[in-house]
Amino acid sequence: MSSNLPTTNMPMSIAHFETDPRIHYNTVSQKWEFEDDDGNEMEWDDVKNAWVPLVDEELVRQQQAVYSVAGVDENTPAAPVLARENKKRKAGQSNGDITTSAGPAKKKGKNEGSTNTKPASKNTAVFVSNLPRDATVDEIAERFGKFGVIMEDDAGEPKIKMYADDKGNFNGEALVVYFMEGSVNLAVNLLDEAELRLGDQSTIMRVQPGEFGHKQSGGVEVTRRVVDKKKATSRIAKLKNKVGDWDFDDGFGPTEEPVQKEQIIESRVVVLKHMFTLEELKEDPSLLLDLKEDVREEAETIGDVTNVVLYDEEPEGIMTIKFRDPISAKACIIKMNGRWFSGRQIEASFFTGRQRFRKSGHSDEAGDDANEKERLAGFEKWLMAEGETA
Repeated sequence: MSSNLPTTNMPMSIAHFETDPRIHYNTVSQKWEFEDDDGNEMEWDDVKNAWVPLVDEELVRQQQAVYSVAGVDENTPAAPVLARENKKRKAGQSNGDITTSAGPAKKKGKNEGSTNTKPASKNTAVFVSNLPRDATVDEIAERFGKFGVIMEDDAGEPKIKMYADDKGNFNGEALVVYFMEGSVNLAVNLLDEAELRLGDQSTIMRVQPGEFGHKQSGGVEVTRRVVDKKKATSRIAKLKNKVGDWDFDDGFGPTEEPVQKEQIIESRVVVLKHMFTLEELKEDPSLLLDLKEDVREEAETIGDVTNVVLYDEEPEGIMTIKFRDPISAKACIIKMNGRWFSGRQIEASFFTGRQRFRKSGHSDEAGDDANEKERLAGFEKWLMAEGETA
């Protein structure tokens, strides 16, 4: 293999490696590798920030065999080196170090003996499937942009790859590349099996972390751009400024214009409306427990839940969810608000501390005791009916 490999037209930024079909990620060596049309191979050196020739270990062994001298152990250090290492080892023993290996001490490599392993390559992309065929880059960017800053190309357009079939038509799959790695988990947790267009069940998407193999999924990419280093540097600086503008106090998404609105300080309670009707509770006494259990299971996919309450005397079908932290409550509102449940559109909002909701046994109005007895009698009747049919 020649050591003078061509370096022209080779991507020099990790962010663009996955878009080049000549480059692949070796999961064994945990390095990016490049192979040109002549079969020459190189690997990316993170320290030098450059491509270096890939060493063929078998070829090295063959060359060592050719130049080896009979009766000489190539693995044994030369005499001056051996004496220096023995001196160091004795000094270490006098300081309380214990040497467990017999024979001459070997010089440790830079990373030898270290328990630290090289961190896995960062992933900042999500792979989206089951998108409607008439979806556009703009609406995908608007939906996914609520969960992090999306990378931009040289033209300032969001870095969203929409894949096409053999006929050149969009096939419903796309790759959305974020600027920050943390945005990937947020998008997967909140957008997987969610609607691209809120309220439209036919636009439910599948979202998963992007992988190297996804860039080959679905055929030919719609667009391909040549990378400009100067523009890329300027673009990175611009995206960092966008991250600085990201506002987690008001919700997800960058701050646009200051608006006057009600201040909610670290609220951990989410209010859900239109989760049930009073008629449904009256017809099916078991619905109260089933609904609380279903809502808790759904909410626990977002964060730690401490309490779920169903207010069975509220005509608007009120339920509240209390999370352990405010970030989970914000995420719940984004996921729940606008979704459809049993033919009703859910409204999700923060609990302001001033609302007062009613449920059985917790109101001061006259007649509550009679209502509670009536509800318990209905529940007992339902249990008896279930026992007879069992």
